[in-house]
Amino acid sequence: MPNGHTTVAVLYGGANSEHEVSVRSARDAVDALRELGYVVRPIGIDRGGVWHPVEATGPGTEVRAGEGTALPRGPRPELWRGVDVVFPLLHGRYGEDGTVQGAIELAGLPYIGSGVLASAIAMDKRMTWHVASAAGVPMVETRTVISLPDLPAAVRGLPLPLFVKPNRAGSSVGASRVTELDELAPAVRTALAHDRHALVQPAVTADEVSIGVYRKPGGRTITTGPSLVRVSDGFFDYAGKYSGSGPTIQIPGPVDRDAVDRMRELAMRAFETIDADGLARVDFFLTPDGDVFLNEINTMPGLTAHSHFPRLCAADGVDYPELLMVLVDRALEIGAR
Repeated sequence: MPNGHTTVAVLYGGANSEHEVSVRSARDAVDALRELGYVVRPIGIDRGGVWHPVEATGPGTEVRAGEGTALPRGPRPELWRGVDVVFPLLHGRYGEDGTVQGAIELAGLPYIGSGVLASAIAMDKRMTWHVASAAGVPMVETRTVISLPDLPAAVRGLPLPLFVKPNRAGSSVGASRVTELDELAPAVRTALAHDRHALVQPAVTADEVSIGVYRKPGGRTITTGPSLVRVSDGFFDYAGKYSGSGPTIQIPGPVDRDAVDRMRELAMRAFETIDADGLARVDFFLTPDGDVFLNEINTMPGLTAHSHFPRLCAADGVDYPELLMVLVDRALEIGAR
């Protein structure tokens, strides 16, 4: 149990399209960590990338600049004083992609979650495809577009429907399902508005199954049971994930036991292949024929008390406060990296 003196800095918000998701995660995490007995120091990052010592409270989902709007972007060394461990509860670019992890390492502080390399690989879907495929983890064919003139060559031989998504974005931000050729160019423009690279993948008729992975103090890695999402139109978009209007996530998911065993083994392999630590939610496609394809690895999934990853852990008997305590203890055990 916490000794009442451990200070946890919770970073939240961020200069990216997943700002609101991070604010929601931070509210629950800050409250739970304080109830556990930790000293918590919330640090909000506004959409301009400026860091502020502000609470993750109130009705809104924005980190407001308030005073000090002339401050430069990036870490402020004075905010680290007295901190024992950092919780970079940030999703997407400039948070989950290794950039903030590098800044924390420069400060010489322990932190929760994966390191710079694993965070960068998992955030970069092109690199995930290369690294995971090389380790024998099956993935859906992925092609890259950096400009509209590249589009005809990139989609040659791929049947409709197609999925188009930004290379480095999560929560289905900027992603589109394309069922007609005249929808393709607008979908690529949308994806390129979020990243330099747009990815094009053939649609797979499959359920979405997720496995949670976390590492306990002592280094033992745990995989959870599955969740299951059946998406009627083949696309679980941002609005569906966060408005409550989308398909139901079934936890535990009614998935064939052999398929679950296979996905747990592949989740562990993917986690270890990219050298992840702390936690991850590993998402798969499961076809009606029983084929399994890795979709993506989320090294900092949503962490409200009712988010997907904490629910996976709770279904296996690890409730939200215990999960947070495990993550803090693991980070302190690793120490500065």
